[in-house]
Amino acid sequence: MRVYQGRNEQGMAHAATGFARQALRRQIIACTSSIGPGAANMITAAGTASANRIPLLLLPGDVFATRQPDPVLQQIEQSYDLSISTNDAFRAVSKYWDRITRPEQLMSACINAMRVLTDPAETGAVTLCLPQDVQGEAWDYPESFFARRVHRLDRRPASAAQLADAVAAIKASRKPLIVCGGGVKYSGAGEALSRFAERYGVPFAETQAGKGTVVSSHPLNVGGVGETGCLAANLLAKEADLVIGVGTRFSDFTTASKWISSTRRCVS
Repeated sequence: MRVYQGRNEQGMAHAATGFARQALRRQIIACTSSIGPGAANMITAAGTASANRIPLLLLPGDVFATRQPDPVLQQIEQSYDLSISTNDAFRAVSKYWDRITRPEQLMSACINAMRVLTDPAETGAVTLCLPQDVQGEAWDYPESFFARRVHRLDRRPASAAQLADAVAAIKASRKPLIVCGGGVKYSGAGEALSRFAERYGVPFAETQAGKGTVVSSHPLNVGGVGETGCLAANLLAKEADLVIGVGTRFSDFTTASKWISSTRRCVS
């Protein structure tokens, strides 16, 4: 296993997020840290990864499970609740969070971690907190636990009824606009989207995550949409009678707090 020595936990975790994004979420980097402030430095990156559905595995050190000694190293000292540590701050920004207080707990924790990391719709930061004393413990794991596994990124297809509703809405529209999100990029569907747009003459705008999916010079690409978008795309979004979302969650940045599109018709 290749190891990169990070000089700062925050930069390290952000770099890991960028790596996974560049690898189209098919590869990840795991980040480790010491307890206390070292772990706290990765919290912002965890929030970024979860908000943008980018897989990120975080393995922060944690206080001694036995609480002997206590405090230890850079442990943040507080006395009102000894069951929590700095790592509990990851709960709000992680798609999966666990604290390993016994080595055998890794068997179920690793399975759940990979389940989330390989789920295109629900992926994000996965945090496994590792108390320092537990890191030094051993357990007789079964050989099957170390068997090579192939994890596939399964995507749930739309039902026949959903497709029929979308087709009917598109046929009835006169001024449609496609919003291309990061899901198009990560699934390699950029060419299919551009062919659809060309065949039916539908302009398309890009979310922040969807930028670069189709070349910016494409005649139907009207640029970024939303809070950080361009004037042309935002005007088209306000005038469209149907917004077709492809690979997007219509986040706050994409809709500019819901005010950009005056249409009441959206399909996604």
